[in-house]
Formats: sequence, structure tokens, C-alpha cells
Amino acid sequence: MKLFKYLSILTVFCLILAACDDTMLDYNTDPNNPTEAPNSTLLPTAMMSTIVNLSGTDPSWISSVWVQHTAGVHAQLRDYDRLAGLDASLVNNNWNNLYPTIFQNLDIVIEQAEEEGNNNFVGIAKVVKAYAATYAADMWGDIPLSESNQGIDNLTPVYDSQEFVYEQALDLLSNARAALTAETVGTAGSSDLIYGGDADAWIRASYALEAKIHNRWSNHDPAGSAQRVLDAAASAFQTVDHDLTFDNFGTGSTEQHPWYQEAFDRGHHAFSESMFNAMDPVNDPRLSVFAVERDGEIVPAPNGAAEADQFAASIYSGLSSEIISPTAPQQLMTYGELLFTKAEAHLRLDNPAEAHDAYERAVRTSLAYHGIEGAEADEFLAQEEILPAPGALELEHVITQKWISLFPFQALEAYTDFRRTGYPELTNPMGAIPNRFPYPQVEIDNNRENVPDVNINTPVWFQN
Repeated sequence: MKLFKYLSILTVFCLILAACDDTMLDYNTDPNNPTEAPNSTLLPTAMMSTIVNLSGTDPSWISSVWVQHTAGVHAQLRDYDRLAGLDASLVNNNWNNLYPTIFQNLDIVIEQAEEEGNNNFVGIAKVVKAYAATYAADMWGDIPLSESNQGIDNLTPVYDSQEFVYEQALDLLSNARAALTAETVGTAGSSDLIYGGDADAWIRASYALEAKIHNRWSNHDPAGSAQRVLDAAASAFQTVDHDLTFDNFGTGSTEQHPWYQEAFDRGHHAFSESMFNAMDPVNDPRLSVFAVERDGEIVPAPNGAAEADQFAASIYSGLSSEIISPTAPQQLMTYGELLFTKAEAHLRLDNPAEAHDAYERAVRTSLAYHGIEGAEADEFLAQEEILPAPGALELEHVITQKWISLFPFQALEAYTDFRRTGYPELTNPMGAIPNRFPYPQVEIDNNRENVPDVNINTPVWFQN
């Protein structure tokens, strides 16, 4: 099992490195005639690319400085924090992995598994594809999905609207549940790097992701989306043991968490002043877990104005080894996040008591994740600024505490909440915080007629 895990991780890291030449080679592969590969190889490869290439590398690192979990203090991340270098080359590699490595492999898994009658593989692949499609739409807005990965039959796929992509993700989740409850000739077993083929676990995860996606309609259908969130959440995670989390990174050089590799190979991030200013005045006990002290105190870095300080070595506080470690878990969706989402939904439905209960449990879940329970947690929550009376709880409380709880590995979700709600209130002295990632150069070069006429400051659909 460990050998399989390490080989899977190594395979994906090699794929990511191979994408660095920004070619379109894989785009010309015909998915109707793929090189034969078993689902036991294709599924873990797609899963690891989703975990590493989407959730764990550039999209996460860049979102982190935009949403001010961290501040960029060296090289590219310092540029991106200062709103420089945000051109079409920014996330070429991530796009190049999303389509041939993630979407195409998952499509092949689904097709092959349906032919074999292995509905366990079908259901898992559809949940992972829904997650990846949602993540991509959160990043870019409109993306190719309905016409993607058709090989030489269609090298210029149309872009589906962001709203349509979310709707397609919801359909995938519904279809995944049908497959996961159907008769199957086998299970994914060790090929499933998260739940080991446990159908019930994936069904709960599908409902949790459904709740997340419905919340994207908060500005378009406040009450309706809130009720759909709560309906889905009722069948989703009930404890932290149900979290959709990858916790099989290793200590070898090709097995480590990508944030750990970034911290010790490049050192582009420091703990941000915005996080410090939100946590220090209320004596947040997570602060000492998140950041490294320098000479007995935490020295945060200002976003957009930090001095160059590689490895946070001489000026600013870096991220603690309690957070950034080789084997740190990578959260994709958690029970704590679900509770915050429920609290927000109850607020929209004017259910103050239920919102208060979900919010308090969400904060306690975040604290407990970092080992803070009992009297210490009670003391923190006794502050009115943290836990106001039920009728006084506001959206800003919920999203600010969710922002802190998502630190640092779920930065894109925090960035999505910031764009969707306006909380926490963040500014960058260098200009407006971007509203989306730029479309990659490979698409501008090869699919120019279909690439939407937008820029990084154009609001995405869920902001309107």
C-alpha cells in the first residue's frame, strides 16, 4: 500500500514537472482511443493531480497572498502579492494538468468502469470530477467542460458559463450517488487514495460538496440556495472523521506536502499582517500554532508592501512547522467548513438560534483541530467579538472565522468567500485584489475565439 502510494505521488509530481514546457501535446490525445491503462492507475493519478496540482500548489499559494492568509516575501509570490506579473503565464501548468491529467483520466475511468460494471469506480471518479470542476470554475469563472477532452474531434471547445459548470458538478454528484448505491462488481480499494473505496464515505462527501456548491448561489437566490445547502448538509459529514482529506503524504523528497516543499525549497510566504490583526487582539490561541515567533514575538508581513525576505529568515515570521510539515493533511472539504456553510445558510433564512449553534460548533471544530479544547476554547469563545448573542451574530463573524479556519491549505475557498461576501474586509496598497485568475497562454494561443473577453478584475458570476 505504501509503495503504491509513493509511486502514485511520484507519478503526479513527474506529470506536473513535465507540464512546465507549457506545450499542448496532451490536448491532441484522442480520448476515444486512449493508450490502455487500468483504472487502478488512472484514478490515483487523477486524484493526486487534483490534490497536488489544484489544491496544493500555485492556485493555493497565489490565493493565499490574495486573500491575505500569507504575504509574499520572495520572488514570484512577492510579485503576485504586489499585483505584478499576473499575466497569461500565471497558471499555465495547472490548466495543462486539469484537462489531460484530471478530467480526461477521470472520463476514461468512468467509461471503463461503466463497461465493467464497477460502479464504485464510477461514483468516486464523478465526485472527484465535480470537485475539480468546481475548483476550476472558482478560479477562472467560465471554463470548457461540456466539450472538453474530445481530442482531435474538437480542439477548440466552447466555454461553459460558471453557473452551468456548477450545475454540471451538481449533476455529477447526483449521478455519483446513484452509482455508489448500485450493485458493483468490485471496489476501488487502495486505488482510492482518500477513503479506500468506502462508498458511504464518498456519498457523505458528495453531499458536503453539494452544500458548498449550492452556497455559490448566495447572491442570486439567497433563501433558495440556503435551503438547498441545509438539505444537502443533512446527509453530509457528521463528524471530523468524515472529512474529505488526503493524509498520505510521506517524508521522502517526492512524497512531501507541496506547501512543505515550497517552504523549504523556495520560502516565498510569511505570515500576514491581516491574519495577525484579526487574531492577536482577541488572543486567538491558534496564532501561536500558525506562526513562528521571532525573538519572542510574531512579526507579520504586510501584503503588497513586504520587504524581500526569503525563507522568512531575517525580517518576518514564517508559517509554523506545526502547520507546514512533510506529512500535513491536505483538506479538500471538512466538517468544520460544512458547519460554517450551514451557519451562513441559517443566517440567510433568519434562523438566529440555528445559525449561532452551527457557528459555535464550527469555531470549536477549528480550535479542536489545532489541539485547543476545554477551558482554553471556552475562554476564547466567551469574548463577544468572537461569539455574540444569537440575534447579534452577523455574516462578518461567520466568514471571518471561516477565513481563519481555512488557513492555509484551503486558501482558494477563503478567496471564493471573500469575493462572494466581501469578508473579511481586505485591501492591498498596490491596487484592487483580483477577482479571478487569468486564462492561460495555451488557451489564448490555441482557442482564442472562445476565450472569454475578461481580465483579472472582471467580477465572476457568483459576485453579481
